[in-house]
Parts: sequence; C-alpha cells; structure tokens
Amino acid sequence: MLELSIVNQQIAIAGKVLQGETEKPISGAIVELVEMPEKFRANLALKALQYGSQWQKLLERPDRKVTTNAGYFYFTNLPSGEYILEASLPTNPTLYNEVRTKVKISPPIDGKVTTTIQDVVLLPTGIKGTITDANEPKKLVANAKVQIQNSGDSTISDQKGNYQLIGLESPKSGQRTINLIVSATGYQQLFQTIDIQRGEIITEKNFALKPK
Repeated sequence: MLELSIVNQQIAIAGKVLQGETEKPISGAIVELVEMPEKFRANLALKALQYGSQWQKLLERPDRKVTTNAGYFYFTNLPSGEYILEASLPTNPTLYNEVRTKVKISPPIDGKVTTTIQDVVLLPTGIKGTITDANEPKKLVANAKVQIQNSGDSTISDQKGNYQLIGLESPKSGQRTINLIVSATGYQQLFQTIDIQRGEIITEKNFALKPK
C-alpha cells in the first residue's frame, strides 16, 4: 500500500478498480465504504436525514463512488481510523466477484491529510489451459476452438496451444455447470462438463485431442 501526501486537498482514499486477469481499469464499478469509524457513520446518518428517501438512490455519496472511464475513485474528508471498501460491478454482477479491502487512514499532520492509495482488483470467472495431441503429448494444437454449448462464449487457442475463456457468467452464489466443446481440424471433438464459480479462474484446464 502506497501513501502519498496531497497538498491542499482532503482526499483520504484514492485508487483504481482493476480487472484481475488483464489488470485493465474497470469503469462504472461501485466502491463503497461498508465499515467505518463511528464518527463518520454519524455524519452519514445526518446526511441521510437531509436527503430522505433519495439517499439510497444516490450513486455518488460521501461513502459511495463510481469509477471513472480510467477506473479511478476517491473519497474525501474522512476521519482517521479503519475502513473497509467493497467494490462491485452492478452492471455485470454475474461476471465479477465482490471484493472487500481494509484501509487505515492516519490522523492529519499539520492539518494535511495523507492520502492512502489503494487499488482494488475484481476477479473474473473463467477457464484457461493448453490443448495438445493425445497421441503426441508434446505436440501443441493451435487454432483449436473451445466453446460453451448453447452459448456465444468461445475462444481459439494460440500457436502454443494456450487458450483462455474469461468473463463467463456465473451466479452470485453457488456454481454454474457448463458443457464445453473442444474442436480442431484433423481431430475428434471433445466434450466435457465442468463447474465454474463467480470470481474464480480454473487454471491448467488442459485438453488432449485425439486425431481422426
């Protein structure tokens, strides 16, 4: 965790929300303070009274921010103490998990707030691995197609036989069972059923195709 003093600003927490597999920024993610010192909780309660029924409908609040196109978010004027950030992507709730991160804010020094820089990583759901020749295990199969049956989700293996199928939908709780079809020119199709879970990538899900 990196700490940086920002002069003449009262930014207490700042960071980016990133995609766990590609490390690309995620825009439109919600970052919310779900645990906080009692002083800040009391301030929020007063603001909630001012806004009434509209409070819960506000996207941007002192305790809730939406990431920019570059994935940035920041919170200002926070009392010192421990906070827990929760990040999620409500527009695609079945593609990423929800993440909670603990952040500690130090008391101001000479009236200046020390900004805590805290990036948050959302993990996608997916599978990846290598496709080889069943008769020659060291022979890698390029341009093989891996697809989910009755779905538009598919990918092609690269020249080293590697494939990755990332960004799959999965329920918030429990697992999703998918039927995979692996095919390549000159090889028999391979069918396999696997279970995936939101926010997890199954690595080394390798397939060996039998020549026709």
